[in-house]
Amino acid sequence: MRKTISISMAIALICSLLMTITIFLPYATATEEHSERLKSNSSFYSLEDVNMDGNDLVNISMTDYAKIYSTMSQKMFGNSSAGVMYVVLVVLIAIFSAIALLFSILKKPIAIIIFDILAFLTFYIQNWDYTDRGIIPSSNYDWGIAYYIFIVAAVALLANSVWMLIIKIKNKKSAIAFNM
Repeated sequence: MRKTISISMAIALICSLLMTITIFLPYATATEEHSERLKSNSSFYSLEDVNMDGNDLVNISMTDYAKIYSTMSQKMFGNSSAGVMYVVLVVLIAIFSAIALLFSILKKPIAIIIFDILAFLTFYIQNWDYTDRGIIPSSNYDWGIAYYIFIVAAVALLANSVWMLIIKIKNKKSAIAFNM
């Protein structure tokens, strides 16, 4: 049983680490046509306020979006506080994923489940917002690899944590039965 819990812990570590890393991976990827436009007219698509050009806008991470929205929200939305929401969402995804990672190290399946669900709900809210506003997917952008990795890792982490919880309960019952 110890080997099983070690395998489960390793899976939890990998999944929660992947969830944490996704904030730096491409969350949105330019469509082929838009990618060619961005690359061929890189300086035209330059966002000087955030020090990004067309080449940087081909693959945009969650942290890039947070940086763009926090820096340029006044120009984009007419309200500088609107960008704060995007920063908060990305930070919450990172924090909840990192806490799930911590509890994976500590082998605490209930806590992992709680923070996995919180991370996924925050991620879902962010995705809903981008979809609702027509940002991703759109004629210019599709979901990037971070979107898919996060979903797979979050679902796998949840299933694995339930499995880890069942193993721990069975181990406790076995220990109680053995001591009687």
